[in-house]
Amino acid sequence: MERIPKAVYTPEFRAEAVKLVEVEGLTVGQAAKRLSLPKASLGNWVRAARDGKLAEVGKGQRLPSELEMELARARKELAEVKMERDLLKMVGPQGRREQCGYGCARGIPKRRACGLIGMARSTLSYELRQSAKDAPVIAAMRRLSSQYPRYGYRRIQIFLRREGMAMSPSRAERLWRQAGLQLPRRRPRRRVATSRPRPTPPRAANHVWAYDFVFDACANGQQIKCLTVVDEFTHECLAIDVAGSIRSRRVIDVVARLISVHGAPAYLRSDSGPEFVSHAILKWLTEHRIDTALIDLGKPWQNGTNESFNGKFRD
Repeated sequence: MERIPKAVYTPEFRAEAVKLVEVEGLTVGQAAKRLSLPKASLGNWVRAARDGKLAEVGKGQRLPSELEMELARARKELAEVKMERDLLKMVGPQGRREQCGYGCARGIPKRRACGLIGMARSTLSYELRQSAKDAPVIAAMRRLSSQYPRYGYRRIQIFLRREGMAMSPSRAERLWRQAGLQLPRRRPRRRVATSRPRPTPPRAANHVWAYDFVFDACANGQQIKCLTVVDEFTHECLAIDVAGSIRSRRVIDVVARLISVHGAPAYLRSDSGPEFVSHAILKWLTEHRIDTALIDLGKPWQNGTNESFNGKFRD
């Protein structure tokens, strides 16, 4: 196809070329190929036409006022078409109402916006009743969250059920996220390499028990000590013994009571605390044919099951 001579590049021709890009949505390359124009020239015309002022088009020439007005109307129609396409993407009822209001605020008639979305105009005046229903629940969630800042929606759901606000877990999670009460994301921790597994992993229930201490204080400042015993295979907490002081003899009594109920484990995992490596405990374990699985010094992750439970117990 022969290239159009330069003398034919009239303001009207330039305006028609710009409309191919601005109105029909063609790229500069596609429009230039259709009109057999240099791509650089058409790009200059488009950039000049997109200027908010009446910019010059070509060499020392301007678009006529009629063409400028026509191009402005074409830009407005293109913006409305793009907005209409965005309106058609909304599928939810509330989203459609919001998007219809968005279109009406920008000049699209209400009847036309509702017709594009496919909804009745009467639904625009509909007031949601779910927000009024959820308001007292969200207020209770905020109150409990301030009282228990480390609790998630699952534990808060239990407190709400006690207050007479029973709900499904999915609704509790939805309202929890809606109120923005999610706990901050924890920084990723360094994981233990799989090539270094913890010693003596559990293979069945009552195979490995883990026990450790959790310390706390009463309102009067008196220190209390909590002994927690967890089955590593089932993750069940078998006992929580609380006292001001727990010595090796009391540890033996707690474990002996658990053995009478659940049976004897094959291993007892713990750290090297004085209550767990005393002569009385080691002798008692030998008599009952229970082996110890002591963790290495400075490696509490080897007793990860019990440490994880103790963290939740502290919360």
